[in-house]
Amino acid sequence: MARINKKNIISGRIKNFIFFDLHGEQFVKAASDTIKQTKATKLSSGEFIKCSKWTKQIRLCLDPILLTFTDTYMYKRFTSIFYATIQNNTSIPKEQRTPWNSDMSGLIGFEFNSHSPFSDYFFPIITTNLNEENKLVITIPEFEPKTEMVFAENTGKADLVMFSVAINLESNRPNFTEHFIVPIEINVPRLSEIIVANIEIPASHFVVVIAKLMFYKPNEITIKNYVNHSELNPSTIIMAKHTL
Repeated sequence: MARINKKNIISGRIKNFIFFDLHGEQFVKAASDTIKQTKATKLSSGEFIKCSKWTKQIRLCLDPILLTFTDTYMYKRFTSIFYATIQNNTSIPKEQRTPWNSDMSGLIGFEFNSHSPFSDYFFPIITTNLNEENKLVITIPEFEPKTEMVFAENTGKADLVMFSVAINLESNRPNFTEHFIVPIEINVPRLSEIIVANIEIPASHFVVVIAKLMFYKPNEITIKNYVNHSELNPSTIIMAKHTL
């Protein structure tokens, strides 16, 4: 509704036009369309908000291994792929899809630093699975460091860090974390296969396993001078699964 004041200036809305007074002069502009959310849009919005909450919980648990050496857009990329993975569960209605009723393997291969993808530095395929006792089994195949790895410039040594975290996304219960380190040297002819199967994972937890390379230069005093930084920090997800 519009009104005319004592100066014969119209103010208010008439159909798709808005009339207003500015310093005693009459102006008019087109009214912007009101965006109405459909039921489907509201459901998608609510689902994305939940995914943002879950990914934040996960990211906080990963801080000790990532050490802030991620690319600028990692948080947004991680939330986006997490949401996309949830959306792939088309057998369950929106707002009912969760990490514990969806196949979250779509997160496998996610690189935390797009400047230095783990797959560009470490070529052997690391495998993981949960056995019947709910123990995490990690297998690193035998490989030759000199031909199946790329080392940081002026280094010939690295630590392969395997970091596991189990998170209860439905409560504030303490999270479970475990890690082990495999030392690697470029001049070692061949490393034997390594199988670790003693990491017991609690039930009803979301499990994320990360593989990360930490390159370093030996030092007589500090032993290891790590050279990883915000442009060089190969780290990737090799497992993402919810336990029963």
